[in-house]
Amino acid sequence: MKETEKGVLDIQMLGGFTLSYEGKEIVLGRSITAKFVQLLQIVWLQGKKGIAKEQLMKSLYDRESLTNLNNSFNNLIYQMRRQMQRAGLPVGDYIVHQGGIYTADETVPVHIDALEFETLSLEAEEESNEIEKYRLYSQAFELYQGELLPGISTEIWVTAESLYYKELFERCVLWLGEYAKHRKDYQTMVRVYSRAAEIYPFDEWQVYQIDGLLCKGEYKEAHILYDKTVRLYSDEMGLPPSEQMMRCYEQMSEKITRCPGEISEIQMELRENGSSQPEGVRAYYCSYPSFIDAYRLLSRNMERTGKSMFLMLCTLVDYEGKMIQNQEKLKTRSEALKEAIGVSLRQGDAFTQYSVSQYLVLLVGTNQEDCDIIYRRISRKLKELAGPRAEFNYNVTSLAHLAESEEAC
Repeated sequence: MKETEKGVLDIQMLGGFTLSYEGKEIVLGRSITAKFVQLLQIVWLQGKKGIAKEQLMKSLYDRESLTNLNNSFNNLIYQMRRQMQRAGLPVGDYIVHQGGIYTADETVPVHIDALEFETLSLEAEEESNEIEKYRLYSQAFELYQGELLPGISTEIWVTAESLYYKELFERCVLWLGEYAKHRKDYQTMVRVYSRAAEIYPFDEWQVYQIDGLLCKGEYKEAHILYDKTVRLYSDEMGLPPSEQMMRCYEQMSEKITRCPGEISEIQMELRENGSSQPEGVRAYYCSYPSFIDAYRLLSRNMERTGKSMFLMLCTLVDYEGKMIQNQEKLKTRSEALKEAIGVSLRQGDAFTQYSVSQYLVLLVGTNQEDCDIIYRRISRKLKELAGPRAEFNYNVTSLAHLAESEEAC
């Protein structure tokens, strides 16, 4: 627990909500989502400028229809003060009303991490001295332990405030990262971006993190992080890598160097690990970038080998042939389709997830008629796994046809 000045109520809102007073943690009732707790949080976040009664009530009761808001509001303030005393805090108003504005009661001093973070960030933005700017941003960065009040992040008032603090954090991270890169302090660069990626894993901070690893010459670690990130986006969001991520992949591929090694050691690295493929799956499932490499290699070899190759796009739909709107259902069906494709194809075929509703399949040594047979085989397995109403559409094109089209262009 962080030590605070005697008589000061320490309030943490970034990354969670905790109160401590003179070194002891304070528990306000049974639920941190209680209305009286939100009342305090809203007023505390406004600092000295305070908040008008109408705006405060709108934030608290935006989703409720109450016949007498004034009575409810006054009862809430009474309940709040009683709960603060029950929690062992000094007797006080905690919220005072003057000239139509509600502010925190100054008789009980408070320290709020979010307000300190905001102050440091805004001062850093205005600072012209680079050393002082670095000091201010570094302090702000260490204070930001996560998004604002994650326990009640769905509340409308929290969403708006959280976005504001997130934007300040983003500017802080970008400046610190660029500053470290310019000074060739790649260790700090990676640390800053890694922390940002940990807090906001779906905001592509990994792109900057990978850049830092490349600057350090840690190409293998960069590849591992890239692959992990691609799978995270694919599994959690059903999205292919962004253009930024693809540029990172190409950059890594160009820079990769390895120390001299024995052929047996290299073979061990290249050899497919059977445990990475689910039991019963015959086709090779790979990340989207790996699929692109396989596609390009096979396209180049097509003329020499004489083998026909087809690219198949499988798209999940509902029983009416429309897009599936229910996200949970879509995710479950997507996993079923992945398994159905894996067990229905041959070992020489490869496939990847392109989006949450789509998979790409690379079929080697097949013809147009075989593609329809393969579709029916996958469809039977999908229905077996996900039920008789599970459907998907497919489109198929020959790699030879694609190559001819590219030459014509």
